[in-house]
Amino acid sequence: MELKMIGIILMLELVVVSWAYQQCNIICDDHVPTPTVGNPIRGKAGPKGQKGASAEACECPPLANLRAEMTRMRTELTNKVSELEEKVRFSWTVKLVPGANEIASRCGLLQNVDTITDDAFTASSVHSSGYYAHYGRLNGERGDGWTVLRDDRNVNQWIQVDLGQDTKITGIVTQGCRNTNNRITSYILLYRTANSDNFLPVVEESGNSVVFAANTVQGSIVGYQLPYPISARWWRINPRTWNQYPGLRFDLYTC
Repeated sequence: MELKMIGIILMLELVVVSWAYQQCNIICDDHVPTPTVGNPIRGKAGPKGQKGASAEACECPPLANLRAEMTRMRTELTNKVSELEEKVRFSWTVKLVPGANEIASRCGLLQNVDTITDDAFTASSVHSSGYYAHYGRLNGERGDGWTVLRDDRNVNQWIQVDLGQDTKITGIVTQGCRNTNNRITSYILLYRTANSDNFLPVVEESGNSVVFAANTVQGSIVGYQLPYPISARWWRINPRTWNQYPGLRFDLYTC
């Protein structure tokens, strides 16, 4: 239904633009002569003793402008169609990803230190030097993984990564810390685009935030396909429940 409405609206826009162009030409052809050297366009005479209004040539937008506008509309329609087709493919369903670790090795974004540098990771709280935010990379072997301070074990904590630019993400994968039993058992995923000041949660079709079940078993790697692809620069994990301490390692899928 949404796809049909977009198509109808854009087609109506094309019809209106085309009609307006035709009407402009008709008005100009019928009412204003084309100026020539021997036949200049006369202005309107003013009251006696006063200057009359200057004449102005009747000009319609160049045909090239109309064609450019039509091309823009077609491109917009094509992009909307592709976006909606992708949403239909994902069907607003949060799906567990079999072989989450293997998929992360193929299209995970955060395990490459050269692509996403350590300073791209930040967190609301850090337990100590062995639990920095950038230790929170999936399968990371530096430190134990990200973990909060003892006094910060609450639902207001987060870890986030800056991808540098809006990047389409299709899924997420998490695991617990490397040498301790610190792990999250559920979380909310938030994102923020490059031109926004606010984080938004990943939501279900109903509009409610998706609460992802995470690592209930130590050593597990749990991945999800998002309910729809999202393009954003900043990604934030907000733990909701955990074992011992909120702690994790994670990655984002791009395929």
